Amino acid sequence: MLLLITKNENKPHIIRYKRDDGTDTWMKTDEYFVRHDISHYAPEKTLGYKTAFMAMLNNGMDIQDFENREKRLKLTITREACYAENMANLFLMETTQGNSGNFNQLLTSAFTNMQQPFSAPVLGDDEIDSVKKYLKELIHQWNELPVGETMRLEW
Repeated sequence: MLLLITKNENKPHIIRYKRDDGTDTWMKTDEYFVRHDISHYAPEKTLGYKTAFMAMLNNGMDIQDFENREKRLKLTITREACYAENMANLFLMETTQGNSGNFNQLLTSAFTNMQQPFSAPVLGDDEIDSVKKYLKELIHQWNELPVGETMRLEW
């Protein structure tokens, strides 16, 4: 699958997922959701997740389904998808607010506070550093991308 993000000015950006089977799903979006999708991509790719959101999209789910409350409530969320959602948010916060301390401790707190159906994962320091580094590179690439150009990420 390809994740294609087109940067626009004075109109919404476009996020498009071109699936392995040749079909696609796309949406117009703002800066926040571009960064949010990138923050999903980085840990899912780095940690080798096979059943999280990128996989759900590649397997036929439409990106708009995440915005539809009724459809979202019917989704089967895998352990990896639950991990990815919480990690994406924490890693994204660090890109704007700086290092937030013990990542595993924050992740465990998030899972507890949100009453997640799974226990929080425990990542090794190398895994955390790899995701942070990759996400930082991707955000930099997005920031430097000229208006009208498309960022291409292979899944």
